[in-house]
Formats: sequence, structure tokens, C-alpha cells
Amino acid sequence: MAKPDLPEPVRMPASGWARLIFVDVFGGSHAVLLPANRLQEAIGSGVPFDGSAIEGRSRHIEIDMLLKPDPSTFVTVGGEVRAVCTVTTRDGSPWLADPRAALAEIISQTGELAERFEVAAELEFYLLDRTGAPIDSGGYFGDLAGTGTEVTTATADLLSEFGVKVVSAHLEAGPGQYEIDLGAMPPVALADALVLAKGLLRQVAEERGVVVTFMARPLAGQPGSGLHLHQHVTGQLFDDAWQLDADGKAFVGGQLFHARALTALAAPNVNSYQRLHDGPEAPGAVVWGHQSRNAVVRVGSSVEQRPSIEFRLADPAANPYLLLGGLLVTAADGLARGLDPGPAFDEDMGGYDPTTVAKIPTQLLPRVLDQALDALLDDDILVDAFDAQLLTRMVDGRRAEAQAYRSQVTAWELERYLNEA
Repeated sequence: MAKPDLPEPVRMPASGWARLIFVDVFGGSHAVLLPANRLQEAIGSGVPFDGSAIEGRSRHIEIDMLLKPDPSTFVTVGGEVRAVCTVTTRDGSPWLADPRAALAEIISQTGELAERFEVAAELEFYLLDRTGAPIDSGGYFGDLAGTGTEVTTATADLLSEFGVKVVSAHLEAGPGQYEIDLGAMPPVALADALVLAKGLLRQVAEERGVVVTFMARPLAGQPGSGLHLHQHVTGQLFDDAWQLDADGKAFVGGQLFHARALTALAAPNVNSYQRLHDGPEAPGAVVWGHQSRNAVVRVGSSVEQRPSIEFRLADPAANPYLLLGGLLVTAADGLARGLDPGPAFDEDMGGYDPTTVAKIPTQLLPRVLDQALDALLDDDILVDAFDAQLLTRMVDGRRAEAQAYRSQVTAWELERYLNEA
């Protein structure tokens, strides 16, 4: 087998280490360190490792697999080479229980749509001190200098060194809440960039003695954190006036039709449902609009001033490979069937309010994780798009989390009920 050429300007170092990155089904980042002078061998033959690490916290039986570094992702920073990997079987075939391999397979399935599909991202997060309190009390787009700004800008600088386009960074609505905006790129590249951004934020925050969290809602009574994705299809979806054309409506229609199932990929853990249905910034019902921030899909301009279809359901805990794969598959289904998204809904629904929701001619999103997992398993398009092993590992692991959560006795329960008759 011919060995692929390395992209310019990356060259194989004669010494030092390479960090081989891969992601589990829950979106957790993992690494194997390899002497850098073995990278060429790794590209051709792979690096043996225990594939059960893909199961994340649910792993139990070892599985012999290979890590295959993707040469297009090689970047050398600070003397260390970083390479993103796809997991293969021992014979070199893609292992579709690997989230990155699963996204690559969906890109292959969706053909021309995937070739023209690019996505920009708004990544929100909180910075806390060691006690769990916000490190500052800045507000939305506040002009505040301090540790939070240092963490955010230092991370943005590192991302730029790694070749990731950072469009902007700013304070968000909550105390200690910040956002980094990434420019549009193809889906695999964006997923790689989001994994890198979260890892660098953890590293930079740790160096400055603070904690970064990607929980959907880490602080009671404060805004949640979202992962807003601005979707573009080159030469498609919009007319000259930046209004949805017929394909654009079908694209949105597909993602709305499958929105309840997509929730399991976009809002992947128990805490995600503390954000949904609560407040004017997070979705609660399956609607789209132009101004409404609690719509699942908002049609407008992106962080790069391009017309975009913004998917607002996701939070930063989502596995970006599975989420982007799900968005592609459901958009493709909408286009194939000409699905109608219905009229735009641009009232401010103000979060979950039964009297308001009763007026909305649509479905509600799942209220808890188990409902979202049920909706995913009932959705033939999404089930067929992903490998059965991958879905089983993800769903079983999340079901176990939901059950562990239900078995808790919380401080709120004790305070409210301990002395009740």
C-alpha cells in the first residue's frame, strides 16, 4: 500500500511526540501518545489500541482496534504533533461504531449535499472558580478585562495556531459565561475543531486556576449554554433576498420533522433538559422562525454575515460528529421528500408556559433524556444512518445515566419534604 504524502507545511519530526486524538460515543476526547518518528508507520499500518475506549464510561470488554491518523489534521504546536484519528478494524476497514467514521459514512451517503455543506459554530461555556462560583459578573457582550477574557482569547490564539478560523469571542448573558465563534467549515473539520476547542479551553483554564464547564446549565437561575450551528449549502437554500427557497424550506422541514429524535444527539445528558423549555434562549417546541431565540431553527445571518439556517437545539455536551451526521441525514430526508416546515413562528414564547404552548400548533421537544432516546429509536431515518453498535453503546450508556439520576435523593427534596406530614 502506498503511503500518503503529508500535507504542507507539516513534516515528520525526527524526535518528540505525537498526540493521537479520538472521541468516544459520548463526545469525550481521548489520546494515545506516540513517538513522532513512528507517525509515517501509523498512517500506513495504524496503531493498536483497546477499542472499548469508544464506549466511554460504559466500557467493559476489550476490543482490538487500530487508530489511523488523518494526515490532513496534522499540526505541530509547541514541538508536539497533534493528529486526529479514525478508528478501524484490524484489517483497516472503518469501524462505524467510531463517531468520526460514522460521520464520514453519512457524508458518503448524502453525496452532493454533504459536498456543499458547511457549518459555523457558536460555542458557549462557563468559567468558574474552584468553589464552583462564576469568576466574574460580566454581562452580554460586556467590556470586561480579567481572567475570563484571558482564557478565552488565549484559547482563540491557540486555535488559530492549529489552523482553526476564529471569527470572534465575547461575554455571554450569564455571569462567567463566554462564547467563541468558529468560522464555517466542512462537517468533519468542524467536529474536529470543536473537540480541539474544548480541550484547549480546559488546558488554558487549568493553567490559570479556573474551571471551564460545558454543562448545558451549570448554575441554577442562570442562562444555559448552547452550541448553535449555522448551516450553509453552497449555492442552495436561499434566494437573492436571503429568504428560504423551496430547497431551503425542505431542508428546515427535514430537521423539524426529526427534531424530537435529534434531541437525543443535540441534548445528550440529564443536565441538558435543565436548559431546554426554560427561558427565552432555549427551544421548547418544534418551531422555526427568524427572530425567536427559542426556535429549534432560526433563519437569518451567521457569525460570518452569510445567510444561514441556525440549529439552536444543541448544547456543548453534544458529540459533534453524531450531531452533524444527524443534521445532514435529516436535512437530506427533508429535501428528498419536500417536507414543509410550516409557517415561521416569531413570537417570543418565553420558555415553557402551558398557556402559551397550548397556542402553538406543533409538538413539544422531549422533557427528559429518556423521552429523547425513545424518540431517537423510533426514528427510522436516524437509526438506519448509524451503526447498530454505536447506537446501542450510546443509548445504553445514557439510559444508565438517567437511571442513576432518578435514584438520587437531592438537597431540594430533603429541604422540601423532610419534615412534611
